[in-house]
Amino acid sequence: MIANLNGILNPYGINVDFDKDVVPLSVLHDGGSITERHLLCAVSNKIIEKFGKGQAVVDFLRNDLKYSVSAKIEGFLCDPENKCYEYDLLGVLKSDVTRFYVEANDEECPDVSKIVELANKTGAIMAYPYLGDVTNSVTGDKRAQKFEDDFLEDLVKWLKKTGFNAITYMPSRNTIEQLRRLRELCDKYGFFQISGEDINTPRQSFICMAQRDPEFANLQDAAWALIGHEKAATEDLGKSFVSEKTELCYPYLNDRIEYYASIGKNA
Repeated sequence: MIANLNGILNPYGINVDFDKDVVPLSVLHDGGSITERHLLCAVSNKIIEKFGKGQAVVDFLRNDLKYSVSAKIEGFLCDPENKCYEYDLLGVLKSDVTRFYVEANDEECPDVSKIVELANKTGAIMAYPYLGDVTNSVTGDKRAQKFEDDFLEDLVKWLKKTGFNAITYMPSRNTIEQLRRLRELCDKYGFFQISGEDINTPRQSFICMAQRDPEFANLQDAAWALIGHEKAATEDLGKSFVSEKTELCYPYLNDRIEYYASIGKNA
């Protein structure tokens, strides 16, 4: 991927070195992984190093790299006092990772059946992260893309058959219509529902207001249940949320969530 990026950037006098520019941005030394976001953070730093912070960056993105830059993001990138500058610039770059991304091979991304087998051995909850099609982005920072909505029920059936236990979703990402449809399928096929909210930029609040909607109160119970699951499974894998023993004791999912949430709240 670095080679691909440099192929794009070298004509403009920008070069990224993996060892010197990317690795120091990570916690690889403590066992962390390096993703395309680390690469793009390094690219962001190189662009700032060459052009500074201001209109020159916007012009480079639009005129040379042919990225679409909204008026809102242009305002951010033209503000030299912007404390989130690198993240705003990275956000533009990651809007089209297909320019440089290299798909994982079978060694780097094993067959899902092997991951399910590993999860079962370790008492882990196997969860699928729902993305959902994006038309007009709820958060205003995602381009229109098709994901799994056209074949959602077939996918949910396959997840159940394959051995997944849970589905995660993000109230702040999707429309209420998308989430209601997904939640109905989760109930229909017996999936544990978990909040999949994540933080990608300092501009995001750690308080997710969308999740405070009473309609998503189940996600708060799920969070407590996850804490309870971790505590119980650490003591004995046979006590994990997804063990055969637990499923025999609590065959109804809502009863199981209530039990593990009580453990979590008293942890």
